[in-house]
Amino acid sequence: MRWLVVLVFLALSACTPRACSDEEDRRLGRWVEALVGEPGPRADAAEESLVQSGGEAILYLETGLYDAEPRARRRVVKTLARIGDRAALPILDHLARRDPDESVRNAAGAARAALEGAVSP
Repeated sequence: MRWLVVLVFLALSACTPRACSDEEDRRLGRWVEALVGEPGPRADAAEESLVQSGGEAILYLETGLYDAEPRARRRVVKTLARIGDRAALPILDHLARRDPDESVRNAAGAARAALEGAVSP
Protein backbone atom coordinates (compact mmCIF):
# COMPACT_ATOMS: atom_id res chain seq x y z
CA MET A 1 0.00 0.00 0.00
CA ARG A 2 2.84 2.38 0.83
CA TRP A 3 4.33 1.88 -2.65
CA LEU A 4 0.99 2.93 -4.13
CA VAL A 5 1.09 6.23 -2.24
CA VAL A 6 4.65 6.82 -3.44
CA LEU A 7 3.66 5.95 -7.00
CA VAL A 8 0.71 8.35 -6.93
CA PHE A 9 2.89 11.10 -5.48
CA LEU A 10 5.49 10.60 -8.21
CA ALA A 11 2.85 10.61 -10.90
CA LEU A 12 1.32 13.82 -9.62
CA SER A 13 4.66 15.54 -9.23
CA ALA A 14 5.90 14.48 -12.66
CA CYS A 15 4.34 17.57 -14.13
CA THR A 16 4.93 20.36 -11.70
CA PRO A 17 3.00 23.55 -12.42
CA ARG A 18 6.08 25.25 -13.87
CA ALA A 19 6.96 22.26 -16.06
CA CYS A 20 3.41 22.08 -17.36
CA SER A 21 3.49 25.80 -18.00
CA ASP A 22 6.75 25.48 -19.92
CA GLU A 23 5.24 22.75 -22.09
CA GLU A 24 2.16 24.89 -22.69
CA ASP A 25 4.40 27.84 -23.61
CA ARG A 26 6.26 25.72 -26.15
CA ARG A 27 3.03 24.30 -27.58
CA LEU A 28 1.42 27.72 -28.04
CA GLY A 29 4.65 29.05 -29.54
CA ARG A 30 4.76 26.21 -32.07
CA TRP A 31 1.15 26.85 -33.06
CA VAL A 32 1.85 30.54 -33.63
CA GLU A 33 4.91 29.68 -35.74
CA ALA A 34 2.73 27.38 -37.85
CA LEU A 35 0.00 30.01 -38.10
CA VAL A 36 2.31 32.71 -39.46
CA GLY A 37 4.23 30.26 -41.64
CA GLU A 38 3.12 29.03 -45.01
CA PRO A 39 -0.65 28.88 -45.49
CA GLY A 40 -2.23 25.45 -45.67
CA PRO A 41 -3.61 22.67 -43.50
CA ARG A 42 -0.90 23.04 -40.85
CA ALA A 43 -1.67 26.75 -40.43
CA ASP A 44 -5.40 26.00 -40.40
CA ALA A 45 -4.94 23.40 -37.65
CA ALA A 46 -2.77 25.81 -35.67
CA GLU A 47 -5.47 28.48 -35.90
CA GLU A 48 -8.09 26.08 -34.58
CA SER A 49 -5.83 25.05 -31.70
CA LEU A 50 -5.09 28.66 -30.80
CA VAL A 51 -8.78 29.56 -30.87
CA GLN A 52 -9.52 26.60 -28.60
CA SER A 53 -6.82 27.85 -26.20
CA GLY A 54 -8.74 31.10 -25.86
CA GLY A 55 -7.28 34.04 -24.00
CA GLU A 56 -4.13 32.10 -23.10
CA ALA A 57 -3.03 32.40 -26.73
CA ILE A 58 -3.30 36.19 -27.03
CA LEU A 59 0.21 37.09 -25.91
CA TYR A 60 1.68 34.34 -28.07
CA LEU A 61 -0.24 35.63 -31.06
CA GLU A 62 1.13 39.09 -30.39
CA THR A 63 4.67 37.73 -30.63
CA GLY A 64 3.74 36.22 -33.98
CA LEU A 65 3.31 39.72 -35.38
CA TYR A 66 7.03 40.52 -35.16
CA ASP A 67 8.68 40.26 -38.58
CA ALA A 68 5.54 38.67 -40.06
CA GLU A 69 4.38 39.41 -43.57
CA PRO A 70 1.04 41.22 -44.01
CA ARG A 71 -0.70 37.94 -44.88
CA ALA A 72 0.46 36.44 -41.59
CA ARG A 73 -0.49 39.55 -39.62
CA ARG A 74 -4.00 39.37 -41.11
CA ARG A 75 -4.15 35.71 -40.04
CA VAL A 76 -3.18 36.70 -36.50
CA VAL A 77 -5.90 39.37 -36.51
CA LYS A 78 -8.44 36.81 -37.72
CA THR A 79 -7.41 34.40 -34.99
CA LEU A 80 -7.63 37.10 -32.30
CA ALA A 81 -11.11 37.99 -33.54
CA ARG A 82 -12.18 34.35 -33.44
CA ILE A 83 -10.92 34.01 -29.88
CA GLY A 84 -13.22 36.88 -29.02
CA ASP A 85 -11.44 37.97 -25.85
CA ARG A 86 -11.48 41.70 -25.19
CA ALA A 87 -7.91 41.39 -23.88
CA ALA A 88 -6.89 41.50 -27.55
CA LEU A 89 -8.26 45.04 -27.98
CA PRO A 90 -4.94 46.85 -27.31
CA ILE A 91 -3.18 44.70 -29.92
CA LEU A 92 -5.93 45.24 -32.46
CA ASP A 93 -6.03 48.96 -31.71
CA HIS A 94 -2.28 49.25 -32.28
CA LEU A 95 -2.49 47.35 -35.56
CA ALA A 96 -5.50 49.37 -36.73
CA ARG A 97 -3.61 52.60 -36.13
CA ARG A 98 -0.02 51.79 -36.93
CA ASP A 99 0.41 48.74 -39.15
CA PRO A 100 2.21 49.72 -42.37
CA ASP A 101 -0.15 47.58 -44.47
CA GLU A 102 -3.61 49.00 -45.19
CA SER A 103 -5.25 45.56 -45.40
CA VAL A 104 -3.94 44.70 -41.92
CA ARG A 105 -5.12 48.06 -40.55
CA ASN A 106 -8.57 47.46 -42.04
CA ALA A 107 -8.80 43.90 -40.73
CA ALA A 108 -7.65 44.98 -37.27
CA GLY A 109 -10.13 47.85 -37.22
CA ALA A 110 -12.99 45.54 -38.14
CA ALA A 111 -11.93 42.97 -35.53
CA ARG A 112 -11.60 45.68 -32.89
CA ALA A 113 -15.06 47.04 -33.69
CA ALA A 114 -16.54 43.54 -33.48
CA LEU A 115 -14.91 42.90 -30.09
CA GLU A 116 -15.92 46.29 -28.74
CA GLY A 117 -19.49 45.56 -29.74
CA ALA A 118 -19.45 42.10 -28.18
CA VAL A 119 -21.28 41.65 -24.92
CA SER A 120 -18.89 41.08 -22.05
CA PRO A 121 -19.34 37.71 -20.31
